[in-house]
Amino acid sequence: MVLTDVAKNAMLQGLANKLNAGTNSLLSVYIGATLAVEITLTNPVELSITGGMLRFNVPPQALAIASGIPTEARILDASGALMVTLPASLITLDKEKVYQGGYVGVTSIRFSI
Repeated sequence: MVLTDVAKNAMLQGLANKLNAGTNSLLSVYIGATLAVEITLTNPVELSITGGMLRFNVPPQALAIASGIPTEARILDASGALMVTLPASLITLDKEKVYQGGYVGVTSIRFSI
């Protein structure tokens, strides 16, 4: 199956709509199996959806609860349901390593289908 950009954009808009429903959704960043930081996403989450790529608005910083190099990120909707699991390479943090008790900022979240 080959999807057109219009179809990809529609699918990504559906995801964005789900993440925008209710209170804010979350970006959970993991170091291995350990939760390092939970960042509250903005509402609306999407900055743009074009060419089959969803770009997120930059969320506010959050305090880390573990230290290390992020390996995975999970996006949960407002009810806590898992929507997306991403390799950490698809999010850009303001530093390569996360430090417990330090602020963690996201400079970019984007992915495509």
